[in-house]
Amino acid sequence: MSRPIELSREARQAAAASLRQVLADELDIEIGALQAELILDRLVLDLGPILYNRALTDARAVIAAKAEDMDEALYGLQRQTDLR
Repeated sequence: MSRPIELSREARQAAAASLRQVLADELDIEIGALQAELILDRLVLDLGPILYNRALTDARAVIAAKAEDMDEALYGLQRQTDLR
């Protein structure tokens, strides 16, 4: 079940302000806060799942590496025996 990606109010305001600043600095485009929030909503809708999936892939790699380390540590705990 997929839930939409939601930003906290503070994160949303900061991201919208950053978007406004980038547009003003890089493209000489001035937009209002509402316009910035609408663009941000679309970016989150379109890019959010891509970034989320990438984060999951990165997390899986970290967990796999840790699991491999634990597996090696467990082999190191094995005791030698002639009995099977």
